[in-house]
Amino acid sequence: MPEHDGGYKLLFSHPKMVEELLKGFVRESWIDDLDFTTLERVNESFTSDDLQQRYSDMVWKLRWRSEEKGWFYVYLLLEFQSTPDAFMAVRLLGYVALFYAGLVRARAVTAKEGLPAVLSLVLYNGKRPWDASTDLASLFRSVPPGCVRYLPQLTYLLVDENRLAPEALALAGNRVATLFRLEAAGPADLPALATELANLLPKKEEDPDLRRALHGWLLRLLRRLLPRVTIPDDDDFEEMPMLEETLIEWRDTARKEGRNEGRIAGMRQFLLQLLEERFGVLSPKVRRKVKASSEKRLQELGRRVLVAGSLAEMGLE
Repeated sequence: MPEHDGGYKLLFSHPKMVEELLKGFVRESWIDDLDFTTLERVNESFTSDDLQQRYSDMVWKLRWRSEEKGWFYVYLLLEFQSTPDAFMAVRLLGYVALFYAGLVRARAVTAKEGLPAVLSLVLYNGKRPWDASTDLASLFRSVPPGCVRYLPQLTYLLVDENRLAPEALALAGNRVATLFRLEAAGPADLPALATELANLLPKKEEDPDLRRALHGWLLRLLRRLLPRVTIPDDDDFEEMPMLEETLIEWRDTARKEGRNEGRIAGMRQFLLQLLEERFGVLSPKVRRKVKASSEKRLQELGRRVLVAGSLAEMGLE
């Protein structure tokens, strides 16, 4: 499991992140009827062994504001595959059925009160657009009209974070929306967005676990997007009021180093071409020496290539 996936798993193990995901991206009026102060992870005794073994899936529950409605459940599936699953609706049908069976087995529900509603929510961050149907009914072959009522039904909610419209992400104070924007950020937008997320970190005394999870995720993202910059583990964004300026400096340093590396790579390639014109086909040993040469050494070899009588005279054999 890649580190990025594990970071998402950790982030959405916190009720505040699940709350902001639901409030920000489930565009249904009944969301306002839910009591988010009751949000909690489902007890493992309610889930089957198969569900407990699924690393990227979590089940949450919260109560409706009207007590007689009981609990509402959210089956949250974090999907990290680069290729969409055409039969995701079938997979979810099996998971939800196992979950209901677990509730019945644990005697958490009765036939009199009825089964609770379960929202199947797929959070997808792959590079390819999600083109799989979210409705199980669309996956069946054509059947006679009278047969349709015997087919199982399930529709899941898809949050394809890399294809969300800008207006869907314009949610002030929503850490999940800022996180999604950071995932797709280019170098120009990175400093401002990273600062925005850092400003949304909960205070240490409020929620230290969530603060630590968001802080760690942001550090890993910055290292991934700025691979040439050394970012220490102990950076505390609360004590970095000039974070945006610091990130701009890191970004510009990475760009400068990238340009230098590209220029040096060009020097190596040009020198290899000159050497081949002077001395013929080059051995792997000579090529390795050239590719391992510093900028200063390359400049020296470039001056000598036109006057040296052999590769040995140039110190390359």
